[in-house]
This record gives sequence, C-alpha cells and structure tokens, in this order.
Amino acid sequence: MVYSIVRNCVRLWLHIRYRVKITGIENIPEGGCILAMNHTSNYDSLLVGTHTPRKMYIMAKEELFKKRFFAWLITEMGAFPIKRGQADLKSLKYTLKLIQEGSIFSIFIEGTRSKTGEMQEAKKGIGFIVGKSKAPVIPTYVYGARQKWFGRAGVIFGPPVQLAEGLNYEEIAVAIKQSIEQLKGQAQAKM
Repeated sequence: MVYSIVRNCVRLWLHIRYRVKITGIENIPEGGCILAMNHTSNYDSLLVGTHTPRKMYIMAKEELFKKRFFAWLITEMGAFPIKRGQADLKSLKYTLKLIQEGSIFSIFIEGTRSKTGEMQEAKKGIGFIVGKSKAPVIPTYVYGARQKWFGRAGVIFGPPVQLAEGLNYEEIAVAIKQSIEQLKGQAQAKM
C-alpha cells in the first residue's frame, strides 16, 4: 500500500514538474529482466520506476540508508543498499534472486551520476549480473531530468539487447552501453 501511494504521488509530481514522455514500455517483458540505464540526475530512478508496469528494484549507495525513515521509505519503493567501489556479494546475490523470481531490476551502468550529461564508461558489474542471470536486458535511456521546470523529460525503453555468445563481463558492459547510446538520438528528436 505504501508503495502504491508514494508511487502515484511521485508520478503526479513528475508530470507537474516536467513534460514527461515515456516510450517503449511494451519492451519490458513479464518475467525477470534488467533495465540498464544511464544516470544524469537524482530524478532518473523516479522517472523510470514510476512508469514501469510493476515494482522496480534498484541498487542505491549505502549512504542513503543512514537515516531510519528515509531508509524505510526507499526500501519500500524497491531500493536496496550496495557498497560502492567493491564487489558487494550480498547485494549481487540479492539482485540475482530478484531477477530469478521474475522482478524488474534496474541499474545505472555507470555506477554514479554523470556530471556532464554524457555517458561514462559502463562498470563491469552490469556484465557480471547479465552474464550470471541470463535475463533479458532492456536498454533504458533517461533524458531531460536536469531540465528546469516544465522542460521535456522522459524515458525510452529500448528493445532487448541481443548479445553474442562468449562475451566477457567487460564486453557485455560495453555492448549494453552502446545500446543505450543508440537510444539517445531518439530522445534528442523528442526534445
């Protein structure tokens, strides 16, 4: 119940704050999948999570879980902590469990926000998760969240990434990054 109330309130606020355009929702499969996203703003996960067909789970830096109420709220909304800068096996195992159970798992493939708005290098962690889970990967491009009030913002959910067999984790990460970058041209046409 908390999830539905907060999700609807945040979604309404986002549609007041921005002129929101969402495309490609039909590309999100019914079973477990991975939304591989770029990251430029604190609003990115809100724009994506309030428009997915079911609850989205996402890794969030463990520092966000220090205040009890906020930790409870973001946990209710699908966030779970990860220790950045190291292999956090507990979070990775939880991620694989979520995907196996049929959940939508989302991840910022760059690991942190881009200050310039341009995509940074993808972290190998996305390659590891994709390689281990074998789940469909939906490239997800978030745009416009750095805009001022009433600016255009939105999300493009691309078709599932087709990965060649035998790629290592780094090669998987690069292929996913390229698939997200391909969506950028579509977003620029919408702005």
